[in-house]
Order: sequence, then structure tokens, then C-alpha cells
Amino acid sequence: MLKDILPAARFLTIVPLPGGGTMLSERAITRSAAAFVAVGLLQGLLLIGVEMVAGRLFHPDLALWLVVLALVLVSGGFHLDGLADTFDALAVKSSGERERDLLRRLEVMKDSATGVMGLLAIFFALILKYYALKELSHSSYAVYYSSLLLLPAFGKWAMVTAMYRAAPARPEGLGRLFIGAVGRRELLWNALALLLPLVAVGWLLAGFLPSYSAIFYLLLPPALYLFGRLAVAFSRRQFGGMSGDTLGAVNELAEILFLLLVLLWLRLSVW
Repeated sequence: MLKDILPAARFLTIVPLPGGGTMLSERAITRSAAAFVAVGLLQGLLLIGVEMVAGRLFHPDLALWLVVLALVLVSGGFHLDGLADTFDALAVKSSGERERDLLRRLEVMKDSATGVMGLLAIFFALILKYYALKELSHSSYAVYYSSLLLLPAFGKWAMVTAMYRAAPARPEGLGRLFIGAVGRRELLWNALALLLPLVAVGWLLAGFLPSYSAIFYLLLPPALYLFGRLAVAFSRRQFGGMSGDTLGAVNELAEILFLLLVLLWLRLSVW
């Protein structure tokens, strides 16, 4: 898995890395999915660094916006673009003919222009992340910083689960290198990469939340796994399968879902 981290980071981020000019084989790109969660954890460390620096220099609200901006910029807005294209495609009105509707949605998804629904999806995704993080920032440092660390990792985990045994909506595009091509090897490596920090986070939070809070963090991976599989079923119905754009949408929606679940758990723990 370690040898997959660099190719995965090159694929998921715009950070200039060694070997950027080297062409990877399609098989190497597919295998790099084994390190998606690991790259997500590195992105989480970046978010923590941005928050710690910006929090000392600016108002807390501005610091939070810079954290959200860092989350967007590190991936080049790659996943937000997929979210926008997916919602634009979903806005296509049904003609009553399934095959015709599928082709029309895929055409809209492939179009480089962003429509109103796509812009609204981006707007609300950023707003939801900002206010969720703002509410989390009022909890303990351990909860807040662990959430920043795990936020991108859970987005990548949901993407990998959606890639697993899915069917591509179209034969071309980068998505076909992962959709249905990701197997047990990639799934298990990502599960392991996610489990280790979750155990550490559960241990760190033991002094701030009820002892049974560790159970919640261990239930998060299967919950997001279920979300990924539901996204596959939904995409099959709406688009005939998964695409790179729908994977980007899964990443963005999974990050929001993760934050909302943590907030809900904190509220229930207080009760």
C-alpha cells in the first residue's frame, strides 16, 4: 500500500509531487485506490495545520473559511465539480422513456458548463461544511481536531466503497479505471488505514465523551460504507451506473454526512 500513496496523492490532489511527469499505467492508477484513505488523512493533517496557523492570525470565522478553502483547493475543486455535474444531470426532466433520460443525463453530466442546480449544490455543500465545522469548533479541541483529521478520509472511504463492484455508466473517462475495477485488496487496505486512526481517536476522546463513544467511531466506517453502496444503487437507477462525477459527489456528500453524524452524536452524548 505504501507504494500506492504517491500515485494516489498525484491523482487526488494538485500538490506538486516527485514523478509528476511520469505516466502511470491504468493498472497502477487503479491500484492506487488502496491509498485513498491514507491520502485523505494527509489532507486532514493539512486542515489541522491551516486551522492552527489561521486561528492565531485571524478571527475564528475567517479561519474556518480558510480551512474550507484549503479542503477545496488541495483537490483542485475536483470533487465539487463532480457534485455540480451530478446535480445538473439530476435536474433533467424525465421524458417518460428511461433510455432517453439516461442518455440525456449523461450528456448533461459531461457538459463542461455548470447549471443552476450545480451552483446551488456547491453553495450548500460549502455552507453546510462551514457551519458544521463552526459548531464542532465549540466542542473540545480533541473532538474538533479529530474531525478535521478524519473529514477527508471518510470522503475517500465512501468513494472507494462506491467503486467496489459498481458498474461504469459510460466506457470512457477516468472513472472507468476505478469503478468496478477496485477489488478486495483496495477495500481492505483503506479499511485498515481508517481503523487505526479511529482507534486512536476513540482512545483520545475517552476523557471528553462517555466511554461508549468509541463504539460510535467504530460504527462510522460501516455507516459510510452503506452510504457508498446506496449511492451505487441510486446512480444505477438515475444514470445507468457510476461515473467520475458521481464519485466526486459521493466524496462531498460523505464529508457532510460525517460531520452531521459527529454533531448528532455529540448532541445525544450531552443528553
